[in-house]
Amino acid sequence: MSDSTTNNLQENPEEARSQTSASAPTPHSRLPIRRPLRLPKLARAILIAIVLLSVVSVAIYAARRAWPSGSSEVVPLVVPVQPRDFTLKIYADGELQSVESMTIAVPFVPVDRLRIATVVADGRHVNKGDTLVEFDQTELDLQMLEYRSNLDMANKKITKGELGSNVEKTDIAKDKRIAELELQKLKEFLPRDAEIYSQREIIEGLLNKEFSEKKLVFADARLLLKGKVYTLDEAILLLERQQANNKIDQIGRATTSLKLISPASGIVVYNNPEFFFGGFSIQPGRIVWIGQSLFNLVNPDKMEAKCFVLEKDAGELRADQPVTVTLDPFPGQEFAGKVKTIDNLARPIDPGSPVKYFQVIVSLDKTDPELMKPGVKLKAQIRAGELKSVIVVPRSAVVKKDSDFAVYLRRAPGQFEPVKVKLGQGDLIQVVVTEGLQAGQSLALNPPDVKRESKDENKKAR
Repeated sequence: MSDSTTNNLQENPEEARSQTSASAPTPHSRLPIRRPLRLPKLARAILIAIVLLSVVSVAIYAARRAWPSGSSEVVPLVVPVQPRDFTLKIYADGELQSVESMTIAVPFVPVDRLRIATVVADGRHVNKGDTLVEFDQTELDLQMLEYRSNLDMANKKITKGELGSNVEKTDIAKDKRIAELELQKLKEFLPRDAEIYSQREIIEGLLNKEFSEKKLVFADARLLLKGKVYTLDEAILLLERQQANNKIDQIGRATTSLKLISPASGIVVYNNPEFFFGGFSIQPGRIVWIGQSLFNLVNPDKMEAKCFVLEKDAGELRADQPVTVTLDPFPGQEFAGKVKTIDNLARPIDPGSPVKYFQVIVSLDKTDPELMKPGVKLKAQIRAGELKSVIVVPRSAVVKKDSDFAVYLRRAPGQFEPVKVKLGQGDLIQVVVTEGLQAGQSLALNPPDVKRESKDENKKAR
């Protein structure tokens, strides 16, 4: 503050107080202070994410525009064509089964069905003489009561028939005796003298005599007929009694068959659940029918492989071909064998699938009881033939062109030309080329323009 201003304030104190009071702010006269605006943390995070996504999208778009097209720029892998030996292999899946197997079925008893009381578990090892299945005896007991009732009824009918026949025979014999007495009386007092008796009396006497004689004949006939009828009725009743006795004897013998005993040592293998009662397994309380197969008792010491070969791969399949088997639980171990039998008819494995397979039984050179169990899944390689000095190409190098097959040969660097070929035998990976290729040519393992040609064909079709 200058000296002149100080002097003026000192000379005029009132003015100085007024200036001081005017310059000092009061509580009611304060103005709001302006502060910089700040965004919430969530809004800032969203804004940063949007910016980053925009930058990444732009980078990806620029990279895709700058990157060359893969279908037209990728150079196919090329290998020289050389003849070599080729082993034709047929691949198959399957499972192990026992060579020796016995079917355990419901015994034949004089009832239509039985109920299982106890049954041995699936996969259990049993010894000779062990109990496999026990059946409930209730059905047989009911049948026994029925046949015993039939036997009692037949005996009562026979007794009743004998009594009735004896009574009727007694009545007939009585009638016959009366007729004999009447005839005897008529013979003694028969009117014969025409002078004493009238003609009418003589005729009536003769008629009475003739009637009495016929009564005797009729009585004899009744006795004879009654004997024959009784004999026939008795024979029928005796037959019914014999049948009831036979049924009772059968049930008595069947009672001893309600417990199935293991005829040998082995492993219990249940049948396919889809076949048994529409998917129901064997268990206590299940109703089974007479003669029905329950399960198999297999010998685990002698195993074979049951394999399924696709119908289209079975053209070169023959008996005695060598086979290599690997078990799914033990893929590192191989077992040798050979083709034993081949089904004559291809059948689908799944009921709803049209794909058909030939069932092939493979005999194994040895059995490892520790690793091989019935039902273990496996994979088999069947060596169907050995071809010497043939041209073999991967199936990936072969393309379909119209009704023919073709491969791509390199004519110059970056230039490939399709060549028609004829295919021979092959497996899932490789195939023999019989015509169209020569040794020394360069073959494209991945055909170069297949995708582009398919796109061009689709565009033309549109």
